[in-house]
Amino acid sequence: MAKTIAEALLEASAALGNKPDHRRDAALLLGHVTGLSRSEVIAHPEALICNAQLTRLQAMTARRRQGHPMAYLIGTQAFWDLDFKVTPDTLIPRPETELLIEIILSQPDTGPKTVIDLGTGSGTIAVSLAAARPDWLVIATDASIEALRIAQQNGASFNNLIFVAGDWLTCFDGITVDIIVANPPYIDPLDPHLAALVFEPQSALVAQDSGYADLKAIIHQSTRLLTQNGYLLLEHGYTQQDTVLSEMRLAGYDPIAHCDLAGNPRAVIGHRKETL
Repeated sequence: MAKTIAEALLEASAALGNKPDHRRDAALLLGHVTGLSRSEVIAHPEALICNAQLTRLQAMTARRRQGHPMAYLIGTQAFWDLDFKVTPDTLIPRPETELLIEIILSQPDTGPKTVIDLGTGSGTIAVSLAAARPDWLVIATDASIEALRIAQQNGASFNNLIFVAGDWLTCFDGITVDIIVANPPYIDPLDPHLAALVFEPQSALVAQDSGYADLKAIIHQSTRLLTQNGYLLLEHGYTQQDTVLSEMRLAGYDPIAHCDLAGNPRAVIGHRKETL
């Protein structure tokens, strides 16, 4: 039996738990299955939704109750100034990663540059930079072909983007770039927080050596590709900043630490020292 938008929304919200976050999720799911915007849902509570849409809403509500992330259910996640397609082949973009975009765009030299975004996933960093700096060339890489396909879809409207399949910087030879940026896996395989991230690709989350293996690999691979006065920017876990700073100094960088909006140590930018 068909139901009104108001009835379907009330039923989905109750199934999720009827708290404010649950009501928001129910509205997003209803909008997704009907194709209606939030304002349309609010403006037309008496409108009917068909049985097929209701069945789909109920199925998605059940998956949400099981813990499936909203971004995977509706297929998109906002990041910086854009909406990105995401799938279980890619990590869900986090607000704290926007710090990397802020750091890069705040640098004083804004002339044309070449940037490599390592482990691009859904392409959030690469596409955001390509959109903000049309005169830059942005190279997005990922070892996951499935993730790279999603990134290509997200970046399809930008002609200053190149996508390359590869494992960190091992696929590059004979080129120099101005910026290397990465949000690599940095979670310890034994970290209990992984239990809350079971729906996301573990290969994009977990790194050996207590979470440091990929951070260290990128730091030491990067030195041969960066131009003089170029820089390396890495996101890391909130307990890892001191080690990342030390590792960058060992590789010949002048590193500067950054915290996210919550005040947690979150990123390090390393400027390559000029050689006399």
